[in-house]
Amino acid sequence: MALRTRTSLAVRQQDCSDENSRVLVLGLGNILLKDEGIGVHVAAELQKQGLPANVEVIDGGTAGLDILLLQEGLDKLVVLDAVRFGKEPGTIYKVRLSAGEKDKLARIFGPDNESKISLHQVGLIDALAAAEKLSCAPKEIVIIGIEPKEITHGLELTEQVKQKIPKIVNTVLEEIRDAVHTR
Repeated sequence: MALRTRTSLAVRQQDCSDENSRVLVLGLGNILLKDEGIGVHVAAELQKQGLPANVEVIDGGTAGLDILLLQEGLDKLVVLDAVRFGKEPGTIYKVRLSAGEKDKLARIFGPDNESKISLHQVGLIDALAAAEKLSCAPKEIVIIGIEPKEITHGLELTEQVKQKIPKIVNTVLEEIRDAVHTR
């Protein structure tokens, strides 16, 4: 596998609705564990939308982070996943990172932080570190976490989380339309 290089990792201001920018929306989760599958459910809803050609939505399931290493030239990566911070079920959290800020993600979701409920966040940190070494890290990463109610066996989302899907979809659509932020 050849190493990919990029001439500049500088984050530039641009509109993500611009067809020259690349946006990847990655829904993560295990649909066999009720609310743990919220990222996958939202990705399925987003795939029904009429999204611009420069936006790709992928159901990453439980092993979707390897997909990140196969992407080159991403301007924005939006990750959807269940995240437990102890708030009301369905609460939406958003964390924005620029290229090279994976350490911020590690502080929020790292192994010593009790908010982490799955291995997806740790896998994301590892995937971003590898992408940085290959010079193919996204210019901006937005994590949209959703507070679960139940992480138990079952295929259906709980009603409290399911009712939030339209709001979560709108949050993602706003991110797709939003410019890549500079620091």
